[in-house]
Amino acid sequence: MGAHEQISALADQAAARTALDNPSAVAELLGVLRDVGAYEQVTALADRAAARTTLDNPSDVAGLLNMLREVGAYERVTALAGQAAAHTSLDSPSGVAELLNALREVGSHGQVTVLADRAAAHTSLDSPSGVAELLGALREVGAHEQVTALADRAATHTPLDPPTDVAWLLNRLREVEANDQVSVLLARNPAAHTTLDDPYAVASLLEVLRELEAHDQVTVLAGRAATHTTLNHPFAVAALLDAFREVGAHDQVTALAERLPAAQRFLQFMTVDGNSVQFKFGREPNGSAAAFWAWDDLE
Repeated sequence: MGAHEQISALADQAAARTALDNPSAVAELLGVLRDVGAYEQVTALADRAAARTTLDNPSDVAGLLNMLREVGAYERVTALAGQAAAHTSLDSPSGVAELLNALREVGSHGQVTVLADRAAAHTSLDSPSGVAELLGALREVGAHEQVTALADRAATHTPLDPPTDVAWLLNRLREVEANDQVSVLLARNPAAHTTLDDPYAVASLLEVLRELEAHDQVTVLAGRAATHTTLNHPFAVAALLDAFREVGAHDQVTALAERLPAAQRFLQFMTVDGNSVQFKFGREPNGSAAAFWAWDDLE
């Protein structure tokens, strides 16, 4: 058996028997079959995939839709688009966003509406950043009523941590002009409830709160962060100190800096504001500046 016959035989086996529980792998196989000129097997696999591939991962389904279009399996695109829009899992808002964009790209506009309706009403709200991505996708496909519906749900029920995700969601709500929902989310007081484990993330939320002129929340979050945020990463702490300065939280700069020596970050403490001058000769255990001393005094 020559090489061409071997390729054909293997392509036959793959098209007829490959598992369909991984749409991204099926998409990759379709591309390989096309590249080796196994067009009949492309059609056979496309038929199977459109009818029976799993729909648990909308991001993977989006990739399969795009590959079906690339290999010219347009009828299978239509079939899979209908199945995906009606039945794909809604657990991953970011994955649903990818699928919405793919449906639009392949021209399945009716299925865009079907999926947009389902997503706005039922998608998981566990990831504020994922919800933010989905809001953007809904806006891009022109699903304005669904943007409002999802914004309502997110503003009321999405978790208030981590801070970066909340910042992304607030920004996206503002971008899609969901101003009432911004107010609803702020009324839940994310500054008082968000986690403080990541100073970078806290800094990002502080910046967004400042832009939204949520001054009381800026004060609350800055106060909490100055007292309780972790100090393990110097660059993250430096970013938070910069954020404090940008939002005018100067007392919190001082409060956070006061925690640095006990966290074995004395060199960073010395870089804050005028500490290098005030504590030129060191810092006493009680926090006061050490008196003048010379090397002879250590003898």
